[in-house]
Amino acid sequence: MNPCPCGNLFSTTTPCRCSDTEIARYRARLSDPFLDRIDLYVQMHPIDAEDKPGLPSREFHARVREAFLRQKRRGQHRLNGSLSDEEVARHCILGVESQQVVDQAIGRFGLSFRAVTRLLKVARTIADLEGSDDIQKPHLLEALSYRRRS
Repeated sequence: MNPCPCGNLFSTTTPCRCSDTEIARYRARLSDPFLDRIDLYVQMHPIDAEDKPGLPSREFHARVREAFLRQKRRGQHRLNGSLSDEEVARHCILGVESQQVVDQAIGRFGLSFRAVTRLLKVARTIADLEGSDDIQKPHLLEALSYRRRS
């Protein structure tokens, strides 16, 4: 969704013409339980001609394929995003430091059980893409960075 009704709230080239009240009303149209079902929130910015592309497609494809194979070797029958609660408990085991990050996030952001489950699935995927067998603190922090901003 756009950041505001006109879509220019974070634009560096076009000024936003929405009032704070209009922006608040626009954002309130979607309920928290609905938004809680969305795994990733990524803010998109316009690109400049000088912007360099990130990872080449071939290399990114190889990383995604390796992450998929890592999931299969772990014994998963479904992709991380489709894991049941029971499978999340089996495949998203956290160490002490990682569990502390989750506990702090629950307290600070008031995460629901559904939000924590989704957080763990995203962190598991990030760990798989980085070739890590364990979900570590940086994976959780990155997954938290994709959570909805209020």
